Amino acid sequence: MKTKFILITMLLCIFSSFAEAQKDAKARELLDKTAAIIDNEKGVEIKFDIASIVNKQQQNKIQGCISIKKNKFFLQLPSSKTWFDGKTQWTYLPENEEVNLSTPTPEELQSINPYSFIYLYKNGYNYQYAGSKKYNGKNVSEIKLKAQSPNNTIQTVILYVNNYNYQPIYIKMEDKNKNCNTINVLSIKKDINLRDNQFVFNKAQYPNAEIIDLR
Repeated sequence: MKTKFILITMLLCIFSSFAEAQKDAKARELLDKTAAIIDNEKGVEIKFDIASIVNKQQQNKIQGCISIKKNKFFLQLPSSKTWFDGKTQWTYLPENEEVNLSTPTPEELQSINPYSFIYLYKNGYNYQYAGSKKYNGKNVSEIKLKAQSPNNTIQTVILYVNNYNYQPIYIKMEDKNKNCNTINVLSIKKDINLRDNQFVFNKAQYPNAEIIDLR
């Protein structure tokens, strides 16, 4: 019995060490500091360009802007505008003059909000600090996140964090179908006092839009 107890204790130590290796302290420190910038009480506005990689072929880059306040966001892309107030989502498609109204799942939000990575590492993901490097003339730290389950919508994330101010510089996200999005951050404005109604669709501003309720 004593030998069996020792073996069990050794195995528990090994598995505990392995788990800690999958979530190293350096990566956690950087992720916490980066998340604190995005997860801002007053609000933050981020301008970026984003490109999709489908079947290993990069699509054209497009520019976008997202305003975030805690779990709310307003995303502007050339082909759409999306409001999310923490529960309800409105997506306006100007080409069709329609608004799709829905209650997205957490998984759906991950594919819509390009900054969903700030919450990923807190549950269901391992993360590793991958060293320091240069990116667009800036000194950055590379962090790699990997989903613990093959069923997660987002399977891997590569994040470059500015070593000076901990702002995200570059994000690459790959989903379970091996499709990727790459994001380059162009600018970040913090503490901009966003109002809650900025995350709700205003019908008066789009009087001709048809609202399609998908809930």
